[in-house]
Amino acid sequence: MPSTPKEHRQRLAEQVRLRRTQLGKTKVDVARDADLNINTYNQVEAGQSVRDNTYGKIEPALGWAAGSCQEILRGGSPTTIEPGPDGSVISPVQPDDLKDAVGRAVQDAAVATTDLPAPEIRKLKQQVLEELERQGKLR
Repeated sequence: MPSTPKEHRQRLAEQVRLRRTQLGKTKVDVARDADLNINTYNQVEAGQSVRDNTYGKIEPALGWAAGSCQEILRGGSPTTIEPGPDGSVISPVQPDDLKDAVGRAVQDAAVATTDLPAPEIRKLKQQVLEELERQGKLR
């Protein structure tokens, strides 16, 4: 098993701490929910090396989809999951993903339905995003 660079483990440690505090959990809470020894969990939050299966135990305790820790280690973002109303598991749309999707949709629609030049399409896209942010629909 190749070693993960320290800066990648530090990035994961920051994301794990952030998520834990967002959930209002203590380190002991997450360690218990993940069925881990507190010392092992502390290693994750300290950015130290742990076994891959440790990440697999932490993910559900943090409400993340399987593979989220590895995704963070590769420079990506975790996928948040939560129970759906019918007992299924859903992954809510993240605000940054929604902003990108709306921007692409506006741009694609403008290209398909108008003869606006590229600078005007970019301006339209920016105005739509700013308006949605002003309304509190996007951040």
